Amino acid sequence: MIRKPAMAAAMCVLLSACNGSGGGTPVPTTDAEKEKLASDIATKISDPKMFDGMFDSVRASMMPTLSEICSTVAADKQAECTDKMAAARPAIESSMEEAMAQAKEMMPSLMQDMGSVMARVYTGEELAKMNDFYTSPEGKSIMAKQPKVMAEFMPMAAERMKGMQLDMMRKTQERVAEALEGVAPAPN
Repeated sequence: MIRKPAMAAAMCVLLSACNGSGGGTPVPTTDAEKEKLASDIATKISDPKMFDGMFDSVRASMMPTLSEICSTVAADKQAECTDKMAAARPAIESSMEEAMAQAKEMMPSLMQDMGSVMARVYTGEELAKMNDFYTSPEGKSIMAKQPKVMAEFMPMAAERMKGMQLDMMRKTQERVAEALEGVAPAPN
């Protein structure tokens, strides 16, 4: 009598090892199961602290760049530009805060969209292994450290891209001015 339950338990262990899940996340077998698992994974990797750190770094790196816009104007206009930028800074910062708040609000739905893509791109086995990793102590540790990585990386990336950003802003200003040349502003 004891042999049958022991044999059944042994078979379950053997089957579990054979299907590749090894006791971890069951491999999804339907598109709906893949979609759910992929969305769960995307949600796990979208830690709000990581995005806060990323957005804080972007904000911190952009404000000095905005101040340097005046270096792109004619020398005789730089003082006027600096004064105007100083006066506009609170409005610019407010606009950035609003945009970042909107972006943060969008993150859960964007992560769901990413889950849909992941469900199409990755196999069920890959998703199961990915989930096992992100729920492991190592995966959790990596995700906990990611905000620090982004906080250190974003200013470095912004510094390297500063010249390009200034050039892009200058070109954009020129092209907008050219496009609007001769267009009268709307009456108040």
